[in-house]
Amino acid sequence: MSSVNTVVAPAGWYPDPLGLPQVRWWNGLSWTNRIEEMRPDMRNGSRHSSAGVYADMAS
Repeated sequence: MSSVNTVVAPAGWYPDPLGLPQVRWWNGLSWTNRIEEMRPDMRNGSRHSSAGVYADMAS
């Protein structure tokens, strides 16, 4: 019997999976309808973790 390990990204703001110039909230299970404009400080990578989560917007 084999086991399957599934890695799920933590909840947070990620680049929109549709490729639009915005970020979308991932609730840990699925994409939500919450979107925000991508701020200039996000584009240069200074505000996200190594996982790509825009943690400063997770309020």
